[in-house]
Amino acid sequence: MRTHPITASFVFFLLVLVSWLMPRYALAIGQEVCNETSYIIYMATGIPEGKHTRTEGWVRLRPGQCRVVMPAPFSDKPYYAYGHSSEVHAGGRQQWGGARALCVDDTGNFSLDGKDDCAALGLRTHNFNVIDVHPPNGGRTVLAEPAGYGKRAELAGIQRLLSDNGYPMRTIDGYDGRRTRSAIRKFLVSRKIKSRPEPGGLIDALETAARENLVKTGLRVCNKTPLPVWTAYGRRKGRSWESRGWWKIAPRACTALLSGLVKDKSIYLYAGIMERDTERPLLMADENYCVSEILFAITGKNKCALRGYEERPFRRYKNESGKGMTINLAPEDFAKVDVLAGLRR
Repeated sequence: MRTHPITASFVFFLLVLVSWLMPRYALAIGQEVCNETSYIIYMATGIPEGKHTRTEGWVRLRPGQCRVVMPAPFSDKPYYAYGHSSEVHAGGRQQWGGARALCVDDTGNFSLDGKDDCAALGLRTHNFNVIDVHPPNGGRTVLAEPAGYGKRAELAGIQRLLSDNGYPMRTIDGYDGRRTRSAIRKFLVSRKIKSRPEPGGLIDALETAARENLVKTGLRVCNKTPLPVWTAYGRRKGRSWESRGWWKIAPRACTALLSGLVKDKSIYLYAGIMERDTERPLLMADENYCVSEILFAITGKNKCALRGYEERPFRRYKNESGKGMTINLAPEDFAKVDVLAGLRR
């Protein structure tokens, strides 16, 4: 197998992740992807076939896991790869990709023979990264975070999933400390699991539990419109107020803005549909918070302009369960005319 450097971007909002070849793994026959992030990643591939590109997905990668996404032998043409984090992780979907637009099916596993009219077929378009390969054996791509977990990625992933399930983690560092072991014990008791499973099994159990909790806890926003929606939330934090954004939610998709128990009596949401370079805001939004044109986390909601921010109206949603909520955004929830200047993210 011939090794060669491969670079790509795995978008963690403002964090740029790097993909490179690592010699410490035993080489597999075919094109392999290794996940050294603390996120569960779902991968799709695009394989050139004549004038078209066949897309297939999804290959699930646990933190610390390597899998062959395209077995050898294959041609010397580049192939394409796209990945996104599991929906159970807080903070919205993280994506790994590039500039090559290809069709995928976000609703489940798929194999598509060179489809071009994605929207007409009810499919999604994602931007894939180009991976240059050379026959006969292929190469390896490693997805990593700036923290550089390396061999600690598996435990870092367990820590992140514990946090996603509402167990406080002081830091995601991949070290098996007392807080981590205590949280694992509490999780196993809550799920009536008698003995600690091997790491892969524990990751699977944590993801399953977090997925079950998505509709019960946290703040989850589902986009029921045919267009992407930009969202931000506002909430009481101690004696002050806090606003955070942005999360871009694709059509027919849901994103977790907050994980774990949300005990706030009310949550405030800003949402806008971008349509022909104009933004349609939420109706019945009358509570102002500070926002920024880029990703933001702002404390306080007064004197926005004096602090270099813009002021936007958020809509109030009652948290009746005291644990969290899922907010469904339909076309009729948005104004029909643009009453605000569009924000660029």
